[in-house]
Amino acid sequence: MLLNNKEQVESIQNREVTYVKNFASLEREYDFNLLSRLMEENDLTVGEKTSKGILKDVFQIYNVSNTLQEFKTFFDFLGKFFKYEKDPKDEVDLFFSFVSQVGRPHLDTEDIFIIGLKGTTIYRVFDNENKDYCIEKGDMIFIPKGKMHKVIGMTPRIIMSVGFYGRRLNGR
Repeated sequence: MLLNNKEQVESIQNREVTYVKNFASLEREYDFNLLSRLMEENDLTVGEKTSKGILKDVFQIYNVSNTLQEFKTFFDFLGKFFKYEKDPKDEVDLFFSFVSQVGRPHLDTEDIFIIGLKGTTIYRVFDNENKDYCIEKGDMIFIPKGKMHKVIGMTPRIIMSVGFYGRRLNGR
């Protein structure tokens, strides 16, 4: 995992939207067959995030941190590195879609670290100016809770969302 850039670390510590190109070198092929296997082997809950019509929807697989070692590693690393107080709602979720699509602007109630696993996804963050971040396999974006953003899936995609609800022990 690549977080040796002091400016990126400080930006996340200061609760600013932060983009990290090539955050992780991911060896595994993340595809829809892998998702199917994870759901079957782990009895995971899948939710529909949009109602556009079956295969045009965005889906969320909840609580996957214990299904693959790398999910647990990302969860543990980010939680410890940024000193989050543990909260029972903290978890790793997967989001996926089979076609390109555009989500609605929204904000999250937790700090999220998004890591690209497959495809190309644009995260548009609404601030003083709208800014687009292109997330591909291995890239990461940190979006602090309460920051308005929307997701634009440019291709079929899979992303990992590592969410922390607790406050940071360093007070930020």
